[in-house]
Amino acid sequence: MACSQNGAMQTALALAEKLMPRLANEFQRRLLAATMQSVQEVSNPLRLNNFSASFRELFRHVLVEFAPDHHVLQTSWFAPDAKNAGKVTRAQKVSYVVHGGLDPAYVEGELGIDVPAERQALLKTIDRLSKFTHVNEDSFGSSLQEVEQQALAACEALRAFLDCADSTRKLLCSMIEERVHEDVVSEAIGDTILSLDEIATHHCIDGVEVHQIEVTLLDYEEVQFIAHGSVGVQLQWGSNSDMRKGDGAVIQDSYPLTCKFYSKIETPEELEMIKDSLCVDTSSWWDGYCDEGEPS
Repeated sequence: MACSQNGAMQTALALAEKLMPRLANEFQRRLLAATMQSVQEVSNPLRLNNFSASFRELFRHVLVEFAPDHHVLQTSWFAPDAKNAGKVTRAQKVSYVVHGGLDPAYVEGELGIDVPAERQALLKTIDRLSKFTHVNEDSFGSSLQEVEQQALAACEALRAFLDCADSTRKLLCSMIEERVHEDVVSEAIGDTILSLDEIATHHCIDGVEVHQIEVTLLDYEEVQFIAHGSVGVQLQWGSNSDMRKGDGAVIQDSYPLTCKFYSKIETPEELEMIKDSLCVDTSSWWDGYCDEGEPS
């Protein structure tokens, strides 16, 4: 069912609120808030013109932040555009935000993301906004319906663009999930974990789980990942001899862990673990320890 005119504006405002935390910095969030404020000034016949100019600027700042020219220029897929004097084009910036330095053929063939279609949809919206930034007779005093439709379309385009970039990263994570799990288990079992040694005389690993993998960097050179999980452990105080005499103690516990990986942009599924990056967070143990020592 189509939204009413008022419903379209309410939907746009709600969507803008959800976009706020996804923007890169406080300035972008303030710009979006001011842009949505201006489009609600019903008595101002320039409200669509003002909204369009501000939202187009927001798109520009997003592209500048997430796709710096010097990064785009260093990708393997960058090709100078004679029509743009060899400079980085807006379309190339959009592509970089979506997939960084990854080969477009890999992104489309292996990840299944239609980059040209996503890019075209966003550029079409920006061009549409550009039309209304110029104050002419046919763009002055636009109807309430047109204002609300344009506001909603712009917010939806920004969301779709950011969603597409997120999809690339999520699909990359899904493709390396099994390898990450194997490496984290191997590292946890094979190495002494200092944070656990600080708690007990001895420890042994009962089990390791990886719950989430996220991309922390996707640029022209490499992809960086962080794995979040948990480790089940057996903590022992006292020697085995103490245990046999009943003087030791053993408990089971579980703690969060993180581990970092990276891959070269040319081979995104060939991972290397970052040395000494496995971290087991035992702060909950020490919080409890301090609590027990406090006077009641």
